Amino acid sequence: MAVEVRHCTPAEMDAFFAVPTYVFGMSYDAQDEWAELNKIEGQYPTSATMAAFVDGRIASTLGAHDWRTRVNGRSVPTACVTTVGTMPEFRRQGYQRLVMARSLEWHREAGQPLAMLWASFGAIYQRYGYGLASAHTMYTFDPRFVALRDPDPPSQDGYAVRLVDAATHRPLVERLYEAYIAPRTLAIERDSVHWEVYWHWEVARRKDRTKYVAIAYDGEAAPQGFLIYSTAEDMGAPFQPGPDQSMEVEQFIPLTLEAHRAMWNYIRSHDLVRQVKLGFVPEDDPTVDMLLEPRELQRRTGDGMWLRIVDVAAALEARGYETDARGSVTIAVRDDLCPWNTGTYRLSVEGGQATVRPASGAPDLAMPVAALSPLYSGFRTATQLARGGRIEGDREALQRADALFRTAYRPHVLEGF
Repeated sequence: MAVEVRHCTPAEMDAFFAVPTYVFGMSYDAQDEWAELNKIEGQYPTSATMAAFVDGRIASTLGAHDWRTRVNGRSVPTACVTTVGTMPEFRRQGYQRLVMARSLEWHREAGQPLAMLWASFGAIYQRYGYGLASAHTMYTFDPRFVALRDPDPPSQDGYAVRLVDAATHRPLVERLYEAYIAPRTLAIERDSVHWEVYWHWEVARRKDRTKYVAIAYDGEAAPQGFLIYSTAEDMGAPFQPGPDQSMEVEQFIPLTLEAHRAMWNYIRSHDLVRQVKLGFVPEDDPTVDMLLEPRELQRRTGDGMWLRIVDVAAALEARGYETDARGSVTIAVRDDLCPWNTGTYRLSVEGGQATVRPASGAPDLAMPVAALSPLYSGFRTATQLARGGRIEGDREALQRADALFRTAYRPHVLEGF
């Protein structure tokens, strides 16, 4: 039996996409959809694929977008992993592990110190050194019952939310998005190709639910946020008096508290909407603190992004740190799949910048590489991870690490991929 792990050729791309199409049980012809997307130059080159071939057949697949993410305000090259799957007849034979191991080498060679993905099962990816690094929060609510607690303050005067033409206002939406994600963690930077795909795939293509774009303007007519959403009448539901529409809010991006309030009131102004679904909500979303009755949000929080530290030293140096964070800590990392990561590192932080050097002697903290991911993203403090048995170290060292790794915002990813 001949086994080969490598990138696909152009002629093999249909066979590559056939694997995730089958694995994820897609009801439409996903291969045709992907073929349409691939007409956008640079969207999914063959170099973004990795597959295990068994006697010439594709057994297991992995794809990765070469994107950048924000990490506490700094831009970090990141492999955004997708299309991971193995055909049933090849499962539990180690082919996915072969692909994963080779892909981590590939990411490192490409200068990507981070890899991240949405996991179908977290247990699968923890085997490969991934750690849970963010939460995924969703709201489902009746807009009639989510009134803001306080009346609009004077600073709200002149704020207005206007429905706009998506194509005309696309550059403005893109600038607002960039401003919003700039200080955040795990938010994906969208280059021109990424934006082209987003507008094509998520907005223009969705003929079943027309996507609308609305912009929040302040009293000086300066844009301060945007919404992308759709509405639909629920004709199949049993008749009930009152509103009979649903709204799905895909992006809720306010730059100011006043914009947040105005956009929330705009959602509530849709009198024929009975149910609003708002996804990709940040874990530290202030809406909960702004409402008269926050339980009406029916807030649900689950696991979000799974993060893999591909190159420990490069990742620690690339990350942003709070400007008032200063000090150092030595960290011993164990990594069975990426032996280049195993070792002890001295992390020193000053003025928002970090330097990382090899260290010897007894470390302050010791952990498997998967435990470094939630610490790195600010999803968990070192103290929290130690309570769960994920990190070893004394109280003083844990508290130093808590201070060094804190972030301005909770880690948050605003889209699927």
